[in-house]
Amino acid sequence: MSGTSISMKKALLSMRYTILLMAFVAVLLPGRAMATQSGLIEHIVAPSATDPSGQIDPTLADHYAWVNPDQTVTNGQLLVYLPGSGGVPANALLFQQLAAQVGYHVIGLMYEDGNFLQGLCATDPDPNQCFYDAHYEIVYGIDVSDKLQVSPADSIVNLLTKFLQYLDQRYPQEGWSQFLSGSESNLHPNWSQIALSGISQGAGNSAMIARDHVVPRVVMFSGVTDAIPTGSTSWLLTHATPSDRYWGLAHDQDPIYPNITANWESLGMGEFGALVQVEYSSPPYQETHQLFTDLKPHEGSGFTNAHPSTVIDFYTPLDKGQPVLDPAWQYLITADSKGGSESPKAGSIR
Repeated sequence: MSGTSISMKKALLSMRYTILLMAFVAVLLPGRAMATQSGLIEHIVAPSATDPSGQIDPTLADHYAWVNPDQTVTNGQLLVYLPGSGGVPANALLFQQLAAQVGYHVIGLMYEDGNFLQGLCATDPDPNQCFYDAHYEIVYGIDVSDKLQVSPADSIVNLLTKFLQYLDQRYPQEGWSQFLSGSESNLHPNWSQIALSGISQGAGNSAMIARDHVVPRVVMFSGVTDAIPTGSTSWLLTHATPSDRYWGLAHDQDPIYPNITANWESLGMGEFGALVQVEYSSPPYQETHQLFTDLKPHEGSGFTNAHPSTVIDFYTPLDKGQPVLDPAWQYLITADSKGGSESPKAGSIR
């Protein structure tokens, strides 16, 4: 056998060994940590990997976590992003990365979002109660809704708690423990340090948490979408988090835009300014808490994808590869409250 043939055979064996080694490591490691091009630290973890008891649904898509290694820009808060119906955290990475760049610890949390609440509750005799019960069960895993079934293990609260514990145990130097509270045997999210965000159903689930707990900020993209009949009492009218901590961005070509803005009124956001169109204004957008856009989505025909275009990477408008809504996103997660309630302010990358 010639020297060339022997060399090629050794190279092939080496390549096969490398591929097998990479596959072996991928099996052993349930999560992946890496540095992104922007310098952020990123963790991608299967929800089931955070629970040694094996109770979490193994089919749930990956959680994401982000932290800025530059501690000079940290604001001491965690921002949690919740996807909408049928969505995954990986669909809105641009927004999550921006939040980490301005100083938040960030988690894109996967949860049981496969239920389309509008379809479940629209024909219910009491749609307001139906929406409330559905959001409540998704958030807390308590069996109150006859329209869906979410176990305590798959609840948003438990998924977030387990993920924070996982991150703290593996990366203690990154400071994830500050977002947990309680005893070792009864840990739960430290809501006073956790800002919430989400699109569509994720916005509604964020509002549900803020209804029961005082949080520093709630950022709603294309939500809350619950269609509450005129004249009924909305579950959004009562909330522990003050009205001046809610912020929203919607698209006026979204078919459920009227529902969204009506729900913003129920949350008391209109007290802090009228709706402002972002493409004809600039930060601080007259200090309003209610933003809207009429920009054409990046993909699709006309305004077909107006609803997801407010934050989803594939649909959000781009200019030379950069999200046009970036200034609005940054405003929503960093602007001061107008009502005077205390809410630590994040930094800025501008």
